[in-house]
Amino acid sequence: MTRVVHDAPVWVRPEPIEPLFVTIPALVPGEGVGAGGDVGAGTGVGAGGDVGAGTVVGRAPFARRHRTALIVTAAIVTVLVVGAGFFVYTWNHSGPHELAGITAYQRFRSGATGLVADPGKLRPHEGVYSYTGSGNERVSLPPKSQVEGPRIPGTVSYRPDGCWVLRLDYSDSHWQNSTYCPRDGNLVEVARAGWYRWNFIALVIADTATFTCTPPEMAIPSRLVVGQRFAFACTGKNDPIDTGVVTMTGTNRYVGPETLRIGGRAVPTLHFREVATFGGGQTGTNVADTWFSTIDGLPVRGTWRTVVTSPTLVGASTLTGSGSFDLASLTPRT
Repeated sequence: MTRVVHDAPVWVRPEPIEPLFVTIPALVPGEGVGAGGDVGAGTGVGAGGDVGAGTVVGRAPFARRHRTALIVTAAIVTVLVVGAGFFVYTWNHSGPHELAGITAYQRFRSGATGLVADPGKLRPHEGVYSYTGSGNERVSLPPKSQVEGPRIPGTVSYRPDGCWVLRLDYSDSHWQNSTYCPRDGNLVEVARAGWYRWNFIALVIADTATFTCTPPEMAIPSRLVVGQRFAFACTGKNDPIDTGVVTMTGTNRYVGPETLRIGGRAVPTLHFREVATFGGGQTGTNVADTWFSTIDGLPVRGTWRTVVTSPTLVGASTLTGSGSFDLASLTPRT
C-alpha cells in the first residue's frame, strides 16, 4: 500500500493542464515569443519570464506522463509473463510422485485380516514386495502426460475365499491390481482394477475402473502347452466417471518358459501374452506380457501397452500408456 504524506501547502504558479498522451506542438524553428507576447524570430519568452531561444514549450509534462505509462505497461506485461511462467511450471510439475514403500506397508498392515493361509505353488507370501519399473501415460484432452517410477511397491494380500490380490503402485496417482485364485491346479484371474488421478491445476480428476471376469481368465493352466490360447471376457465400469458398461475381450497365450535373475538368483518363470479389446463405454486395446514365478505364481516381470478412448463433456479423450515392472527381491516385508 502506498502511504500519502500531506505536507504544509506551498503556493506555486499553476501550469497549463494537458490531457494524457496529447502533445503540445513545438514552435516552428526560428520562432519564439517576443517581449509583450509577440512572436518573433529567434527569440524566447521576453522580459518578465524569458525562455532561451529555441526552447519548446510544454514538452516536459508529457514526457513524464509518457514514461509513467511505459512503466505501468511494462509492469503489467511482467506480471502476465511471470504468471504464465508460473502456470506452465506448475502444470509441468503437478504430476505424480513415487509412493513410498513405508506408505504401502502401513496400508497393508492396517488392512491385515489375520487370516491364516499357507503360501504355496500358486499363492505367494503376503506382504509388500520391492519392484522397479516405469509408467508413461498421456491424455489427449486436456493434453497432459506423466512419468512414473522407478520404485514401485507391490502388495500381496490374502482374501477370505483363498484368493489373493497383487496391487502395483506405479505412483501416488496410479495403481493397478489383479485378483488371482488357485482352482483345481490352475491359477485364474477373477477380477482386476486400475485407478488414475490427473492434476490439471484448476481441476483434479480421479477415476477407478473395475472389471469382473466370468468365467475367470486363465492365468496359469495346470497343463502347459506352448502357443496355447485361452479366451476370456470381462465386464467393467468406471467410478465416479460414468462411461457406461465397458467390455474387455481377448486371449491369453502361453509363450513359453524363461529363466530370470531376481536378486542374484535364477528364477524359473512362465511367460504369457494377453491381447484385449475394449468396447461399449470405452474403446481401445491393451497388450500385456507377464512372467509368473513357477515357485509361487507371483508375477515377477511385466510390460503393458494400452490405448483407450473415453467420452467426456468436451469430446472424446484418449489415454495412451505403457509401463513395466521387475521384481527386485523375492522376500516381502510382512
